[in-house]
Amino acid sequence: MRDRAFTIEDRPMPVPGPGEVLLRTRLCGICGSDLHQFKHAREIDATARALGAPGQDLDKGMVLGHEYVGEVVAFGPDTAQALAVGDRVVSVPFLLRDGAPVPIGANVEVDGAYAEYFLGTEALLLRIPEGVPDAAAALVEPLGIAVHAVAKSVLGESDMPCAVLGCGPIGLAIIAVLKMRGVTNIVASDFSPKRRELARQMGASEVVHPAERPVFEALGLAAPAIVFDCTGVRGVLSQTINTAPVGSQIVVAGIPQGEDSFNPMVAIAKELNLQFVLYYTPAEFAEALVAVAEGEIDWQPLVTGTVGLEGIAEAFTALEDPERHAKIMIDPWSDARL
Repeated sequence: MRDRAFTIEDRPMPVPGPGEVLLRTRLCGICGSDLHQFKHAREIDATARALGAPGQDLDKGMVLGHEYVGEVVAFGPDTAQALAVGDRVVSVPFLLRDGAPVPIGANVEVDGAYAEYFLGTEALLLRIPEGVPDAAAALVEPLGIAVHAVAKSVLGESDMPCAVLGCGPIGLAIIAVLKMRGVTNIVASDFSPKRRELARQMGASEVVHPAERPVFEALGLAAPAIVFDCTGVRGVLSQTINTAPVGSQIVVAGIPQGEDSFNPMVAIAKELNLQFVLYYTPAEFAEALVAVAEGEIDWQPLVTGTVGLEGIAEAFTALEDPERHAKIMIDPWSDARL
């Protein structure tokens, strides 16, 4: 990926270093953050520099891909080799180098799983149980985000109803995890009819069009609620603070680009709980794999297409239309197109 365009290139075969494993990509999901990187890579890099992080030379080109299923090909030095060549694996998408995590698929120095081969840290790899389809295992990463978001909520401490704002892949995953946790009152809100349909399939008890029926009206205006903002749209947090019932919790799982604002006095007067979330713990990632393997989550409605490398640009365009697709997978060994 360079300057909002994709090219297919021959690059050197990755060489696993100490503690690392060479992986062959079997399948990789296109994430909303990949779309975000595609559109805003330079702004993201500028923000990182402003926060004191080292910048990246984006002219080198970035190979995206962090929602992956890999197949073990070879081991680097200083590896335990508890896994076997040919094992299918997933992992949190980081390489551990010099004790520091380096993101896979979001760094110009480390190729992601849109490539045919990429590297993983052996200690982070989880073997995929037999019988679990590659497409299901490739959803473990976004489901891990959902497990983490729900864990950060006050669910379990109360019987609050739940609202999910934005039914893209993360919102849908959160609905699935809420259902898995036994929540029966889940109202999902999205402008897209297709996404509202998927939300109901994933476990929402009611779906609403936000311009036609406010989500808190559907929940019951007087009752506190747990609200998951999965929109990634500026202004939604402020609007949610203004309209949420007293005593509610707002879990912010979407990532809008740039600055946002809200009136703190409104949140104070209502005693709202604001919780911002990012990624997951290794244990939460592993829990997502178990949930998929044991059939606790109906993952099939999420996967709506598969493409090879030649189809990636078309897939990114298709994902801009929520009526067409939810999650598109990349198989770099396939010539499939949408």
